[in-house]
Amino acid sequence: SNLITITIPDCITKIENFAFQECAGLTSVNIGNGVISIGKYAFNYCTGLNSITIPSSVTSIGESAFFNCEGLKSVTIGSGVTSIGYSTFQNCSGLTSVTIGSSVTSIGSSAFDGCSGLTSIIIPDSVTSIGRDAFRDCSSLTSITIPDSVTSIGGSAFRDCSSLTSITIPDSVTSIGEKAFVNCSSLTSITIPDSVTSIGPWAFGNCSSLTSITIPDSVTSIGYCAFRDCSGLTSITIPDSVTSIGSWAFLGCSGLTTTLGNIGGNWVKVEDGLTVDANTLLKDISYDIK
Repeated sequence: SNLITITIPDCITKIENFAFQECAGLTSVNIGNGVISIGKYAFNYCTGLNSITIPSSVTSIGESAFFNCEGLKSVTIGSGVTSIGYSTFQNCSGLTSVTIGSSVTSIGSSAFDGCSGLTSIIIPDSVTSIGRDAFRDCSSLTSITIPDSVTSIGGSAFRDCSSLTSITIPDSVTSIGEKAFVNCSSLTSITIPDSVTSIGPWAFGNCSSLTSITIPDSVTSIGYCAFRDCSGLTSITIPDSVTSIGSWAFLGCSGLTTTLGNIGGNWVKVEDGLTVDANTLLKDISYDIK
């Protein structure tokens, strides 16, 4: 706990698992250019650490390497790193600045979960996947740019990002995961590209500031509770390509007056095969239909 600064020389190639765990007094680390890997939990609970630069020599960062480094304000990830793993920077609540290297292809599950001080982040166009809970509870995040290289957005990836106002999903993405944007209560607009074929359960649940949305004709299914409690939603366009709508998909959308008749199609109840009345309001449907 008395360790304040450390310089790791170029002759060291690996920072071992748990190497500096719970060194709460550590404020400064200089990682040498010989280091190629940082082990899991290496700087776990180093709450006094305020900045870190990961050199380009580093190719791998272990899970939870900087977990709960609450005092960490800035991170620069060098060009040698190809993936940001599970919970790498989770609960770094003081983090305000992140530079992600140009070789990173995946942002893992919970990588930045709970980084409540983060206001913006640029994801490089090398990234192809954003994992589950990757930016969950980044409550100060107001904007994010998802590059065209990304093909999948994991479940709860941006869950509880309550300050996020708008997001554009690139046309490389084919599916929006379960709860991907749930509780993004400041989200006023969302662009869903023609590449998306499915919208997962609770994907936009409780996005209470969302007023309108257009679903492209590439989408075939809308998951249960996908837009539940989007109380500000007054307009939605659903194409004929949609063949199934999950239960409670629009429950709590008090301003939505759209009926099944408005969106066309030959809709039937799954439970007993009875035809649903065309005048049935979307917000009143509490069962799966197809």
